[in-house]
Amino acid sequence: MKFTELMHKFTFTATSALVLSGGILLAGPGTAAADDKGDDTGDGCMGVEMSVDGVSGDFSEEAGKVAEELNDKLKQDMAGNMNARTTTCAKEVVEAAQDRDMGQDAAGIAMATVIVETHLNNYTGGDRDSVGLFQQRNHYGSSDERLDVGWATEAFFDELDAVYPDGGWKDVSPGAVAQDVQRSAYPDRYHDQIEDAEIIVDHLW
Repeated sequence: MKFTELMHKFTFTATSALVLSGGILLAGPGTAAADDKGDDTGDGCMGVEMSVDGVSGDFSEEAGKVAEELNDKLKQDMAGNMNARTTTCAKEVVEAAQDRDMGQDAAGIAMATVIVETHLNNYTGGDRDSVGLFQQRNHYGSSDERLDVGWATEAFFDELDAVYPDGGWKDVSPGAVAQDVQRSAYPDRYHDQIEDAEIIVDHLW
């Protein structure tokens, strides 16, 4: 993933404006959301453009409350920057992990990845042909597939299993596992977000 090559040029303060003002541009919640959530979380983790100024979304009151609870707990990039939309995206990652019986450790790796790649924004663009919460390149699948959070999380875990057959990732540090799946130009960034990722997963599990 090369999206982090762009992200390192900006402080989180600059990108947090995107996090705090986000909204909905495209249709289609993830598979897990469609199956399990119903009307509970509004419109789901929708695709948003790289600039979301002036775009609003319709999310559940519960998602907003959970965001406030998480903001009081988090210590890294997402501290004070969770909102109803990013919380909804995080919940869909967790539910995809649950559907696949991957466990909280695997969900934490996936969560750290999306924090680093997009700060929990399901972007409709990115560096070159990267899109989605994980900023997956087009060899993963179509743009619509990669913007479906349930599908994208499944694709992340497929790659995880390919890189670490038979659960071999369980004996490797989470940040290193995320890097081996994503192949980022900035490998240390995943490790830095693991603590917050685990807090989010534990809260939503």
